[in-house]
Amino acid sequence: MKRKNNIDEMQEQKLLKIESRGFWLAYWGLVAAIFIQTAMGNSGFQYIGGESIILIIISLYTVVDCIRNGIWDRKLKPDFKTNLLLSLAAGLAVGIFWFIVSYHRYHALAGSFATFAMMFIMVSVLVFVALSITSGLYKHKKNKIDKETDEEEFGE
Repeated sequence: MKRKNNIDEMQEQKLLKIESRGFWLAYWGLVAAIFIQTAMGNSGFQYIGGESIILIIISLYTVVDCIRNGIWDRKLKPDFKTNLLLSLAAGLAVGIFWFIVSYHRYHALAGSFATFAMMFIMVSVLVFVALSITSGLYKHKKNKIDKETDEEEFGE
């Protein structure tokens, strides 16, 4: 049985905003939970496995569906400079996190700097590659959608 929609357009927009905020709260809450548990030394799969699996599923769904619909971001452009800056920021954040964790666990400054450097480089490279691949896929899909739209408008 199909039910009638009981909300008007303004309420629909507010509901979409509420759902969006709830999604991002849950997303970043999962990220925070994983980081906190890892910092506390509970980094085994039995501790963060469930959160990690859900975070991966949410992330993949969001990326695939956005690319499939030709959507990238409200403010950021899918270009080399943006990809580089975001990957460096991600590498810096993860590097600092692991520097703090390493120093707290072992109290070795040189080892903590080495951990920072390794994590910074690895995460920066991996995020840059991932962003480059996804921005390329996005551009390809966006061009395809634009071409289909143009053909529909001009009857070609």
